Parts: sequence; C-alpha cells; structure tokens
Amino acid sequence: MNSTVKRALIRLSGVAICLSLLELAIRAGLITSRFVPRPTAVAYAFGSNAQYILASSLVTIRNIFVGFFIGSTLGVSAGIVLGWSRNLYLSFSPLLYLFSTIPFITFLPLFIIWFGLGIGPIFATTILAAFFPVLMGAMTAVQRTDPATVEVARNLGANETQILRTVVIPASMPGILSGLRSSLQLSFLVTPVAEMIVGAIGLGGLIWRSADLFMVDLMVAGQITLGVLGLILMFIFRHVEVHYLTPWLPHRDSE
Repeated sequence: MNSTVKRALIRLSGVAICLSLLELAIRAGLITSRFVPRPTAVAYAFGSNAQYILASSLVTIRNIFVGFFIGSTLGVSAGIVLGWSRNLYLSFSPLLYLFSTIPFITFLPLFIIWFGLGIGPIFATTILAAFFPVLMGAMTAVQRTDPATVEVARNLGANETQILRTVVIPASMPGILSGLRSSLQLSFLVTPVAEMIVGAIGLGGLIWRSADLFMVDLMVAGQITLGVLGLILMFIFRHVEVHYLTPWLPHRDSE
C-alpha cells in the first residue's frame, strides 16, 4: 500500500472512531442532542441544505478573496517601501505598530458607522486584517537584506529600482510569504465573524441564523464547512508558494 494512502487512512480512522463514539454516546443518552448534534444529524443537515451551504460558502470565499487580495497587495507594497526607506520607516513605524496591536475585529463597529450594514464593513475589516501582517513581514524582510549583497549590486552599476527588483525583493520572499500566510489566516478568521455581526450573510451568517433558530446540526455543518475551506485555502497557498513563488528554496515537503 502506498505510504501516502496509508497515512491518510490512519488519520481518517481516528476521525471515524471519534465520530462513532460520539454517535453512540448521544444515542445512549450520555450527551443531550439538544446541545451536541449526532454526527448522522450533521450529515443529514449537509445533504438537506447543500444548496444553502454552497451558496453561503461562495459568498464567504468571495469576501475573503477580495479582502485578502486588496489588503495583501497594499501591505506588500507599503512594507517594501517602508523597509527600504529608513526615513519613511522612522516617520510611520510608531503609528503602524500601534494599529497593528489593536484587534482588527474591534474596527468593525466603526466601519458599520462609515459604510452602513452590508458588504462594505466586511470588506473593510478583512482588508485591514490582511494588511498589517504582510506589511510587517515585508518591511522586516527588506530591512534584513544582506547589506553586502546590496553594496555589490550598487558597485556593479545597478540603480535603486534594479537593486529592489533583482536583489532585495527575491531575498525578502520568505518573509513576505510568511506575512501573506498570516494575512490569509487572519482574513479567514475575521471574515465569518464580520458576516455574523453585519449582514448575516455567508457562512458566518448561516452559523448565526442556525444558532438563533437552535438548529445546532446546521450550525455545526457550517462550522465544519469553514474548517474544510480553511484547509483547502492553506493547501493551495502552500502549493503555490513551493512550486511557483519560491521553487529555489529548500522545503520540508513539496505539498
């Protein structure tokens, strides 16, 4: 048997055992199904609400993607500029460090006042959550670029733009990608919470409405869907990182 298949079966066996024990405990009355739904009930909720879950998932994926794309693009650009210019770094770093320590979800009420209820506050919160981690990662990575390498490029006649493009940015890619990974994770955490509070849309809205109606099985189905989406997004990010963005770097695994 293929070793990869064997590992997958071992992992799935643990999940199957836990779900079977939970099902038996609920059916035996040891755990009340009012608060913890049976795994079979959750499976039925998936089947009977497949279109609802799919539509909500697509909305959440759109919200995450738009917020992450805008926030990370702005964050990478600002991080490179601030990391390269010491004067700009000294001017703006106190403000950036202050705002980066504030929990991003606490800005949501302010965004609701600015944009009203709807998609605007969700996008704004996700953009903010994606912006700061990659900004800090890119800024720190640029600042840690080997000065000797930069000086060699300058002595060979490269101008500042050429040094940034051919020396600094490639050398900073691991730090930038680390920041992007953190930004994606934060975007994924913040977006469903914003959906719950603002407009009851997406998977966050599905979970909130299910809890409001005491449909615990559908609520858990939404939570599981979020978990699966998170795993898929991180797998895609890792694959792109290893095979397309930094193929020259050593990686512990190829996936």
